Amino acid sequence: MESICKIMELKEDLFTSSDLFRCMLGLNNLESKVLSYLLKNDHVTTLELANIFEKDRSSIQRALQNLSEMNIIVRESMALKDYKDLKGKDVNGIRGYVYVYSARDLENIKIQFRELVNKFYDRMVEYIDSLDSLFDCYEEKGKLC
Repeated sequence: MESICKIMELKEDLFTSSDLFRCMLGLNNLESKVLSYLLKNDHVTTLELANIFEKDRSSIQRALQNLSEMNIIVRESMALKDYKDLKGKDVNGIRGYVYVYSARDLENIKIQFRELVNKFYDRMVEYIDSLDSLFDCYEEKGKLC
């Protein structure tokens, strides 16, 4: 891992979107890819994502579940007829519903990121301010508390 000083020397391309999602939200590689895709594409099915990323449906479903629990994507039920009309897909005579996924509004995601950065910053300032008291405390074997 690079030091903050080295990172701050960079002018552009500090993070890719995938790096940012992993760093800020703790997403794994697949979750980052799925979120990036959903930010650009609405009303996507699990099967579509499985085909796009060449992963099995269960892996995609786990990624979607994690993203949903973080409240950064939404799942909605859509009639197959409406899905056909929206995507231009052929679903001859098939009735029923399909779940589709979309990312929440990008502005809301940016607000979440800013709140996380501010919380991290505040915690680091607290830690730095209390750093001198930490040097007075030693555990066994010379480790700092």
